[in-house]
This record gives sequence, structure tokens and C-alpha cells, in this order.
Amino acid sequence: MAAALLLSFSVFAQADKAKFYIEGQLATPTKTGQPWKLYNIRSQGITFTDSDTIYGHDTDKGVQLVFDHAATTHPQGFNCGLKFYRWQNNSGRWQVDSEVENAEAAFTQQKVMSIMLVLDCSSSIGDADFVKLKNAAKQFIDVIIDKSADGNVHIGIVGFNSMKNTRTFDLRPLTKESKREMFQFIDTLKLNNRTAFYYAINRGLDNIKQYVGKLKISKEKKYDGNYVIAFTDGYDNDSFDPKIGKAAEGTEHRYFQHVNQRIMKEKIGGAPIESYVLAIRGNDVDRSNTDFERVLSALSHNANDNKFYSLTNFDKLQAAFEEIGTNLINKWQSLYCYIPRGYDGRVRWTVECGDVARKFFMGANGSIGGLSYPKSLDPAHINDQGGVMIGLGLDMTFPVTDLISVGGYVELNASHGVGFGFTPTVAFSFPNNSAIILGIGYRGTDHFHSNGFLMRAAYKLTNPWYVTASYSVGHGNTFMVGAGYTIFGRKID
Repeated sequence: MAAALLLSFSVFAQADKAKFYIEGQLATPTKTGQPWKLYNIRSQGITFTDSDTIYGHDTDKGVQLVFDHAATTHPQGFNCGLKFYRWQNNSGRWQVDSEVENAEAAFTQQKVMSIMLVLDCSSSIGDADFVKLKNAAKQFIDVIIDKSADGNVHIGIVGFNSMKNTRTFDLRPLTKESKREMFQFIDTLKLNNRTAFYYAINRGLDNIKQYVGKLKISKEKKYDGNYVIAFTDGYDNDSFDPKIGKAAEGTEHRYFQHVNQRIMKEKIGGAPIESYVLAIRGNDVDRSNTDFERVLSALSHNANDNKFYSLTNFDKLQAAFEEIGTNLINKWQSLYCYIPRGYDGRVRWTVECGDVARKFFMGANGSIGGLSYPKSLDPAHINDQGGVMIGLGLDMTFPVTDLISVGGYVELNASHGVGFGFTPTVAFSFPNNSAIILGIGYRGTDHFHSNGFLMRAAYKLTNPWYVTASYSVGHGNTFMVGAGYTIFGRKID
């Protein structure tokens, strides 16, 4: 009975104290054919496309609600899923509904998008930094493919220096096979003179337009966006088109204005163009030139703000590409939540990485070491001998915050005789479910001949195992190392 009450309290408390949740008021259809409706929506620690009302549809898992472009500040993201709670008016608390399918976050499987990488291959980059650029572009592709194995993301590449030497890898679905082809294309890019930056972006946009115009998208999917990720280390000095004109350094020139207007206003497949520009001042850009960032940042555009990266060196390039890739993944991610049919009232989904019961930690461990006596013993124990020390112990901690738990350690040990040890304990947990456990207490051994001050530390791995080390100082000294196994609370978060 007590256990049942504790569990009931736990599921209530978990939702009440949740720091990462979505909540709203649910209304079931009053007429056949009408959708379910979630309104008065609010959230904490989770963001998604702003909407006052979200409509749901019936599936075999229950009524499905989709929160588009979902992201969370939780250290583990949505990896541990979300639980569904109903508000109980009679008790004034949240009650978990374990029969409802847990919410899940997934890469947006119903959306299709195109990405064009535009990479500067001008000689001013230099061979060593050019390798860093290639590796950064490959890393970006690796970041994206981890979340898009279904091939809904389409990637193309433009490698440019002069207009004549500009090469294009046409858009295609990103798969394991096409990834290898993209890497091979990147590896074949070579440095040469000139910088036809505007021409390369224009050519990339034309490639997207032609590709999307022929792209067949099923009724279940939607074309969601066009993205340009462009890198350069200098001003455009080679782009020319008889209808547009010749590129120059300022923003008032026609070729710049042409590309700028395409990025800002054009739609392809019914979706806007979003542009990320990464720039490093090359050898041919004067350090006192204040227009360089202004001109290039004007070619970066996002629905929310500009996406311009002004970098000081090529060592920071890979991190910038990874950040863009991660941001795009978060932008595309959708959260699929489920509710029972025929329910009206307040509902809540919470990010939960282990429930309250699993946050209590208990681990059993064994250790081995040595017992020694200092030479300055009193005459009564001058003949005492050290030896091997073996111990069996039990760790327990109880959470007081998300990061800190308190508890204790008890031990039975044996050398020449049976002894004991104990320490009050504090545990500091980390987002990856590892933890450091520290304790200070007392150890008695060998018929209490070596009672002493005990210091102990343990490191809980991300798996159920943990390692320990202890040292005690007194009439005799002991040092022991050991290993333990987590019985309860494998996730101390």
C-alpha cells in the first residue's frame, strides 16, 4: 500500500515539477469530420512553430498532434521521450496516462528540403586551409545524414573560383551512397585564381529551381525549404552576366542586387530561400576594409534573422558548419504527441529522462587494497602486521536537485578481522547520466586496531558500472580500489 502511494505521488510530482513541457486545453470534435483541437498552448524549455491552435488527426496510436520545428534546451534533447499527463480536476493534480503512446521527436519525415553548399576554391585560401574547408563541408553532410536517412534532404554542391572553373554537383537525395559521391566531388575540388561568388550562388539557386521543378513529392509530404550555405574568403572579382552586369565590391552594384533579391524574395517549390554566409578575410582583403562583412552579411537571410558568420581563421570553420547543421536539424524536427480519443481538458507532455524512482541510486560494490601500519607505532602494537584488505559495500543516494543527490555508504571489510566503514555521501550528476560520488566518514578494521578517518570517491559511468577508490588514515592506513554495479537508478539526472 505504501509503495502504491509513493508511486502515485511520484507521477503527480514529476509533472508538477517538470521544467520541460508542453501544455494545452484539448477539445474533441462535436461533429463528424471535424478535427481535434489543442488551444491555450504554453510551454517551458521546448520551442516550436508559434501557433495558437494545433489540430490533431486520428491514427492507430491515438489522436496525433504535431508540433513543428520543435527543439528543447534539455541536455539530452528529446532522446528519452515525453510522457502524457491529464489534469485531474477532483484532485487538482496531473495524472500520468500510461496507456497513451509516449510522444516522440523525429526528423520531419513528411517534409522535403534542398541544400546547396557553395564553396570558395580561390588560391588565396592556401592548401592547408583548403583541407580544413573540405573537412568542414564533409562534417556538415555527416551531421545532416544522421537525421535524414530517408533521403528527404537533397544536397548539391558548387565549387567555385573563376566563372570558367566553377563546378556543380547537382542536387540529389542524401543517402549513404550519394554521401560517398559528394565526398568524392569535394575531394576533387582544386584551388585556382579569381572569385566568382555571386555567380556561384546564382548558379546554385538555378540548380535548386530546375531540380525542384521536376521533383515528385507524395501527398503525405510537403516541400519545406531551400537553403544555401556559402563560404568565401574574399570579394567577388569575376562574376559577369550581359543581362545583369559585372560584380563589384559594394552593395549598390547590379549583380549583388540581383542575387540579394533572389535570396530575399524568390520562392522555389512554394518555399522561401534561406541563406547562411560564412566569411574569412583572405590575403586580398584589406584589414581596414569595413565594408567586407556588411556586403556579405547582406546575402545571409533567415526567417528570423541574418545568418552571417564572420570567422577569424579556418580552425573555426568546422564548428560553424556543425552549428548550422545542428540548427537546421532542430528547425526540421517535429514532435509527435498523442492523446486518447474522446478526452476533453488540460493535457501536458513532459520530457522525462528517468522517473523519480530511478533517480534514487543504489549500487553494490567490492574493493581490494592494502592495510599498513606506520613505523612509529606505540609499544603495545609494535608487532602488528599489515596485509590485504577486502571490502563489500553499498552506496545509496537520494536526489535533492536535478544535479545533486545525498546519501551514504556502508561497508564490511576484512583483513585480520572483520571491520566496518561508513560515510555520508554527496553525488554530482551530469547530463550524460554519469556522476561523481564523494564521501567523508569513518573506517574501522582489524579488531578496531586501525580505526581511522575515511575519504572515498566513486565515478559512475554512463553504463550501470562505477569505480571506487578510498583511503583511510588512523592507527593503520588503508588504500582500496574497487568496482560497483548500479542496482537502482541507472540514470542519476
